[in-house]
Amino acid sequence: MLSTQEKFDLIARRQSFLEDADAESLKLLLEDKPQLKLAWETTPTGKPHVGYFVPIAKLIDFLRAGLDVTVYYLDTYGFLVNYVHSMETVAHRQRYYHFLVTAILKALGVSPSKVHFVAESSLAYTKPFVVDVQRLCAIMKQDDARVTSTEVSECDMISPLLCSIHQSLSEQYLGLDIQYGGEDQTGLFEHAKKFIPKLGYRRREHLMNVMVAGLDGLKMSSSKPAETKIEFLDDPETVHTKVFKAACPEQEVTGNGVLGLLRDVLFPISQQRAERLLGKTGLYDDENGGDASEQRPFCSPEAPAGTIFTIVTGDVEEKHFATYEAIEAAYVAGQVQPEALKQAVVDSFNVLLAPIRASYAESSEWQEVDRLAYPDGN
Repeated sequence: MLSTQEKFDLIARRQSFLEDADAESLKLLLEDKPQLKLAWETTPTGKPHVGYFVPIAKLIDFLRAGLDVTVYYLDTYGFLVNYVHSMETVAHRQRYYHFLVTAILKALGVSPSKVHFVAESSLAYTKPFVVDVQRLCAIMKQDDARVTSTEVSECDMISPLLCSIHQSLSEQYLGLDIQYGGEDQTGLFEHAKKFIPKLGYRRREHLMNVMVAGLDGLKMSSSKPAETKIEFLDDPETVHTKVFKAACPEQEVTGNGVLGLLRDVLFPISQQRAERLLGKTGLYDDENGGDASEQRPFCSPEAPAGTIFTIVTGDVEEKHFATYEAIEAAYVAGQVQPEALKQAVVDSFNVLLAPIRASYAESSEWQEVDRLAYPDGN
């Protein structure tokens, strides 16, 4: 059994809230309900990059806290917001995302059977959902939709204005207690917080993960050039080339895309793996570690207890770190050089990506969906 505080600590680890008071609201909800229902919502648009490791790996913490977890594919939303693509193309992209998400979960040591998968289109055309879309349209101003995201605010088409409505309604139609997404979802979460109660439905909780910096030190995005991000199917040589060309100023943290990837992607995953080896899996008693050699934290076998990440420096000395802050301090002090940092990041990503690449190579169906979903490659 876990206490309410222990559940909260797992759920809130590395997350932010819309308001400080929301943390206490979540604790009260944990006290009141034996199992909360959470959904991570993702829109099938461009090909995902390794920044998606952040929300998908976080699902492990939610499972450890005993949450009922759903991955919700916003395919109807995807058509409305990316209207230049046909519904058929969006449907192929939703299938591509599903192949990828399940492969990522397996690579992280999680059985996909522990997670629910729902496509928005299975709900969005039902009469009650359509009626609620109309009800929200009748009480919203255009500006209520435009302020939810930059993408919508700059568009002169009608369909993107409906996106906030569709995402907000997921809270009711999935029966959620918590909606989870990136910090770029702030406007959409504020929309749900404001308008869902106006339909007579209860207000839900919202959690947000950090947005991962790209290799250029700026925000990583599916719409940005390939050299600014690592993609899930990049081969080992491509990963090496991209990382070694990345922004990584010596002894500097600001604008350092390599440190950002280590902080936000690799270190949390390595920490989860270290916890798994110690049996610290909370309420997820049958957490599937898979092959122990593939599920080790990103540290050398000789590393002392408590090590989460190992970096081999230029003199072939292994430096072991128990916290990300210690890595950052060593880097700023010049004790870890950019080349050593980059090599450690390359090696860790290639270990992490290997089973995903293998899943793709072994699935002719996934490859065909890839061709249909992204005929131009991205």
